[in-house]
Amino acid sequence: MRFGILGPLDVRAPDGTPLDPGGPRPRALLTLLLLEAGRTVPAERLIDGLYGDEPPAGATNALQSQVSRLRKRLSLDIEATPAGYRLAVGPDDVDVHRFERLAAEGERAFTTGDPSRASALLGEALGLWRGPALADLPAAFGSRLDEIRLTAAQTRIEAELALGSGGGLVPGLRELIAAHPLSERLYGQLMRALHADGRPAEALAVYAEVRRVLADELGADPSAELSALHLELLRGREPARGRGVPAQLTRFVGRADELSRIDALLAGARLVTLTGPGGAGKTRLAAEAARDRTDVCWAELAPLAGGEQVPYALLAALGVREGFRGPQGDPVERLIDALEGREVLLVLDNCEHLVDEAARTAGVLLGACPGLRILATSREALGITGEALCPVPPLAAGPAARLFMDRAAAVRPDADLHARVEAVHGI
Repeated sequence: MRFGILGPLDVRAPDGTPLDPGGPRPRALLTLLLLEAGRTVPAERLIDGLYGDEPPAGATNALQSQVSRLRKRLSLDIEATPAGYRLAVGPDDVDVHRFERLAAEGERAFTTGDPSRASALLGEALGLWRGPALADLPAAFGSRLDEIRLTAAQTRIEAELALGSGGGLVPGLRELIAAHPLSERLYGQLMRALHADGRPAEALAVYAEVRRVLADELGADPSAELSALHLELLRGREPARGRGVPAQLTRFVGRADELSRIDALLAGARLVTLTGPGGAGKTRLAAEAARDRTDVCWAELAPLAGGEQVPYALLAALGVREGFRGPQGDPVERLIDALEGREVLLVLDNCEHLVDEAARTAGVLLGACPGLRILATSREALGITGEALCPVPPLAAGPAARLFMDRAAAVRPDADLHARVEAVHGI
């Protein structure tokens, strides 16, 4: 049998024949059981869903009677357990569980840089909806699913924008905005879709609309991100806000020799890799070495789970907005387009767990972009021809002592540690 609860309850026999579960209470009971397909639903939850705040006397017996009638009417396998009742159906026989699975797979595909697959999966997921979710239950029951649906719709739009869609997204976006009039993300997507469709004046009008709505409803201005998008539309070009060197919260101690060595290496080599064990200070040293350079882009690779995400992380670090200018191609080609003609230092931080893909991407970019230099941090070398290695040794005793006292003073400003540290280090 197949069951649909993303809309009015729909029950189908194996041959597709529709089946009638009965009146409002049997429909609500079946919906509650389908929400936990294959798992036990506590009797208290079923009673609450059926009767709300005013359960009848003998609610447990009344529930048992409802279950018995439903079981007989549809020939369902509803098992009574010590904790409640369990409907023996597989999750893929119920549309809501297929929806959640497809939505999660689509989100993962988009995150890992496959907008085409993401769009297909999310489109299939959203196509399962036939109306308001859990229509046979009070509205509060469907709120979580409504949020997942909205997120899936927004991510699918992002995927379509990345694939070059524009005008075809506009009607659906306007419908979503009518339902969610305070969603700045939707307004931003509508502005981008209109711009991609060659309708810049309408895109600018959308910003005026959202500004008015936010002022009237919340007494607030549009977010910095939406304002930046509006400014770039006014200028007629794509936003490109790269990530510079991360701000540091503590004083930099020592490493003067290493900084001089990095400067000398970067003057003669286009790829310099800082190597050393975890905790040696490679990231902080790279930040200090890059801080005073004119055009620096910082790409943090530590959060990435797979090598296929590396080019997309670099695009994000460079501030390349996907889907703003029509069809998009290979991510490495887009990186080359973004770096072409620039004198830029690209910092690839924490490459060790993705060293092969980081090396492959770096090699292609260095070969195609003569003005590019790369400063990488890794526990091992990238292994590219022309790579210059700069091992990062432990701090010398004097700077190490100063670093320790700095950190200790941050948490114990009244502690007198100087004499003790001198005694330990012999300084």
